[in-house]
Amino acid sequence: MKTQTLISTGFATIALVGAAIPALALNIYPDVDFEWYANVGKSAPGTTIVMPAPRAGYIWSPGHWETRGARQTWVAGTWTKDDFEQQLMVYNNGNGTTSYATGPLILRDSQGNVIPTQPDAYPVGSATK
Repeated sequence: MKTQTLISTGFATIALVGAAIPALALNIYPDVDFEWYANVGKSAPGTTIVMPAPRAGYIWSPGHWETRGARQTWVAGTWTKDDFEQQLMVYNNGNGTTSYATGPLILRDSQGNVIPTQPDAYPVGSATK
């Protein structure tokens, strides 16, 4: 009899807490602006974003809004020099000097052994043997 009362009281407590949680959640966060979240990334109504013609050696970065401190600021679109090939070849040696790759990339493991990068070095089925 005592165990049955204890179990019934436990179920009643769980039911009351379960019924109160949605009401508490509604009262804690009532001021979410769902329209703002739905419109993030969209341009203002009536505005047209014009993409300029491509330029050789440059990448166009379109204008966008950035949050700076507590306010948002419009950053105009700009052309950026495409230096991907040069940045790809720059290596930082770790001692403050920089060297540039001039030949093919040679990968090495932690013991200094060369890691082959050609597909011929790994025949079909070699991983299963």
